Amino acid sequence: MPGYARATGADVDGIIATTTVRNVGDSEQLLYTATKKSVVSGLQVANRTGGILPVSVYVKKSVTASVSNKALTSNVATLTTSAVHNLFAGDSVVISGVDATFNGTYTITSVPTTTTFRYAKTNSNVASTAVSPVGSATAADTIFYLAKDVRVENGAKLEIIENPFSIVATDRLYAISGVENAFDVVISVQEGVN
Repeated sequence: MPGYARATGADVDGIIATTTVRNVGDSEQLLYTATKKSVVSGLQVANRTGGILPVSVYVKKSVTASVSNKALTSNVATLTTSAVHNLFAGDSVVISGVDATFNGTYTITSVPTTTTFRYAKTNSNVASTAVSPVGSATAADTIFYLAKDVRVENGAKLEIIENPFSIVATDRLYAISGVENAFDVVISVQEGVN
């Protein structure tokens, strides 16, 4: 049974209060989709079954980073971004605006630093060179786990986040468990927060 969401507080000057989500079941459940930059200030799960169950909660978001430098050595491309890229090994990334050698869709094989990433590319070596104007690297549906396979006892409630975090338009908050209709989830969102 799919989860559902409903506002439990008034929308005042663009700030919406708590959103309650129920029936987190045995498949991926969409809890919340941001329509503008917002802050998730609270997230709680409650086990309402007869056992101890694992639950995962995560954000899916699209990531776009500016590519400022390129290099290719021994069939491994290394791109450098001008800021933290928030990409992970295993992400599928679309490279554009760099050049014909580097542009395309690839799977990231490693992330040496927060501003570099690598992928396999069969080609002659390319010396480290600035990209001007900058290119872009875009990954759709990058997953950021807030809790992964956290075990919640029967009847217990668990605070998933301690500190508020930001989401932007089209970011989606999900939960998944292994048992149908196993959890209630309560999220608190302030929409339109800069």
